[in-house]
Amino acid sequence: MTPFKWILLTFGVGLISAYVYWWYGMREEPVRGRALAATFRALALLLLLLLLLNPSFPAGWRAAATSDVVILDASFSMSRPAGLGSSSIWQAARDSMIEADGVWLFGGADPQFSVADSLPLEPIYYETRLTPAIRSSALAGARTVRVITDDRIADVAEAADEARRQGIGLFVTSLRTEYEESGISEIVTPSIVRSGDTVSVRVDVVASAAWMDTLRVEIVDDVENVRASVLVERPGAGRFAPARLAFVASGRPGYQRFEARLASDRPDPETRDDRRPFYLRIEERPISPVLISLVPDWEPSFLLPNLDRASDTPVDAYFWLADSLISLPMYIATPVAEVQRRARQAPLLILHGYGSDAPTWVQDLARRATRLLVLPTGVRAFELPGWNVSVGSPASGEWYASAELPASPIALQLSGFPEDQLAPLLRVRTVDADRTWEPLLLLRMRRGEATPALVAGRAGNRRWAVATAEGYWRWAFRQGAGRQLYRALWTGVAGWLLEGRSSGEAGLQPLQRVVERGQPLRWVAPAALDSLIVEMNRDVLNAGSAPQDAESEVWRGVAGPGDTLSAWTDPGPYQYVARAFSGGRLVAELEGPAEVEEYASELLPGADASLGELATEVDGGAAFERAGRSKGLAALGWPYLVVIVLFCAEWAVRRFVGLR
Repeated sequence: MTPFKWILLTFGVGLISAYVYWWYGMREEPVRGRALAATFRALALLLLLLLLLNPSFPAGWRAAATSDVVILDASFSMSRPAGLGSSSIWQAARDSMIEADGVWLFGGADPQFSVADSLPLEPIYYETRLTPAIRSSALAGARTVRVITDDRIADVAEAADEARRQGIGLFVTSLRTEYEESGISEIVTPSIVRSGDTVSVRVDVVASAAWMDTLRVEIVDDVENVRASVLVERPGAGRFAPARLAFVASGRPGYQRFEARLASDRPDPETRDDRRPFYLRIEERPISPVLISLVPDWEPSFLLPNLDRASDTPVDAYFWLADSLISLPMYIATPVAEVQRRARQAPLLILHGYGSDAPTWVQDLARRATRLLVLPTGVRAFELPGWNVSVGSPASGEWYASAELPASPIALQLSGFPEDQLAPLLRVRTVDADRTWEPLLLLRMRRGEATPALVAGRAGNRRWAVATAEGYWRWAFRQGAGRQLYRALWTGVAGWLLEGRSSGEAGLQPLQRVVERGQPLRWVAPAALDSLIVEMNRDVLNAGSAPQDAESEVWRGVAGPGDTLSAWTDPGPYQYVARAFSGGRLVAELEGPAEVEEYASELLPGADASLGELATEVDGGAAFERAGRSKGLAALGWPYLVVIVLFCAEWAVRRFVGLR
């Protein structure tokens, strides 16, 4: 217990003694046997006081001698240097195992047994889980286990519970490092940028309890030129600090490799988490979604930020005014021919204020689009040219969102909204089309038959969506549930429209261009293809290897429709070529960079896990150790039964000696 609780206990014992003496010595009749009743009451009150203070007691004790089983941490964090200029922690642990009969290696879901002279040269796991090793040791009949680890264990609490259930005592040997560490935990960047644009990068930094108040974060290009630099305050152990940097994208269109790195005057023995790569795809002008607004309205100003969240690149927005197109938000006149060209290339075309009187060139864009979102206006019905979609005339009245959600691809994003807090929509229309779904329903004056708030569907490989009402911006006008629903609706619909927009390039890109050590590079073959073939070679420029190394194929994989290709390769930069086949012929081909980092999240410094609650050090000979975690007195059941028995015993004695 804490010193304060000891003071309370001492004061409480005195108070209980005074109270019992006053009650039985001053108020009760001086009959024989009252001292026994007073003792029972004092013990009961003392036990109640202990329950309130809740001291901890070991869950169980037993005599222990030497360990039955030795388990060695074989996670990647053990590959860190033991000190500046010294060998790794793993090497030191291997040397200490020379005379051992055998050792179990833990870290992943399946512990492995190894003889002492055949331990692997490097750790074999990229996570640190102790619980499976404790469970395996119990199945093997071990009663005591010696754990050798660097204390970077992810499941300490779970391992403690497992040791308690299995009745296993643990001896822990900690191989902690004493030097200061820092590292980069995450990099957040856009995937595609325009040449000349300012690129915003967020770098999350972690550090151990260190000697410096600030850390310098830099962005360098492939020739080590510093493109951006910033100082960030050192975070506390186990926490991270975000560093925000910006630089101007330049150079030839294509993929460019950059690195975020930590620069310091003091050496950090572990450098693999101090430099982390990322790639930017730089284009003269990336293909962006295009929004054309034909009527003045509040809707585009609320709609644009949410469409940007669903797209890799910002939406190009234009407002039709007096037979001219004005770009938003710069308010610069743009030739109609230029907007038409961009709209034809756009992965998504959004037409706001579209109706039966839309200009001919806008109707032509709607006919040619492969992904189309329409927010209609006007008083007459119309048809979307080339889509076989009919939109009816608007109905009067106020229409409110229904709490009932139909099944849809974005139903999970919309669930749980308070419909009674939403403003009504106006001028609702019917939409007649095939193969449709509706994410949200509306009720006229909150009663009657429901009608869709938006209708979406497919036309072959093309996708479309039509908003049936006007005034959605009312939901987003005020903060709260309405704004959240507005964001979920439009980001969800835009995400569905953009999904799978390119049967070639979208499926030929890796799911992650840069993965950490121990993780595979992965591709998912589009369902529309017969097969996907991916070949990988070393990136000679970034790897610095000899030219002849690039001629040999490092990895090759073939996947069927919908299957996933996983390339398990050594750390380093690669160039891949992905080829898609359909109907027995090549329909798409894409090449680009991909990389496996030297970094793994196991290397990051943080608040080390402590096994102090689970085990105690024993220096030979017979000793006692805890078999599990200690428990508070209030968590045990028997004290409550003892209190009841003591009060009942007092009552029985009082009746026996004639006291009321």
